[in-house]
Amino acid sequence: MILINQENLQKRNIVLTLYLYLTLAVGIYLLKTDFQTVFSEPNFDNIFLLLIGLADITLTIILLNWKKWAFYGLLITSLAIMIYNLINGYGILFATLGFFGFVIIYLLLLIKKNGKSGWENLE
Repeated sequence: MILINQENLQKRNIVLTLYLYLTLAVGIYLLKTDFQTVFSEPNFDNIFLLLIGLADITLTIILLNWKKWAFYGLLITSLAIMIYNLINGYGILFATLGFFGFVIIYLLLLIKKNGKSGWENLE
């Protein structure tokens, strides 16, 4: 697994890089809580949130390696969490706030570095 190499650093703008690593760090931190919750209360909701957390971490790592399908995977997990929040009665505002992180990644991919956007660098 290659997270940082010279080629990736030359392609990616620093804001996108920092945001993806911040997302990764927060995801790993929250995963600890998800694991503890699953072992203390193994129900559907807790297992679902654990699996989504694992998927988000994995897809973020893959996106750091410029794979476009990881971006679409993050879209799917963001939509799944939004639907989960709506079903559990958290309301539209709270549900769409969870989708906001995905929108930030998309907007950061549009920033150009050396005349080429992050989106154009995705394979």
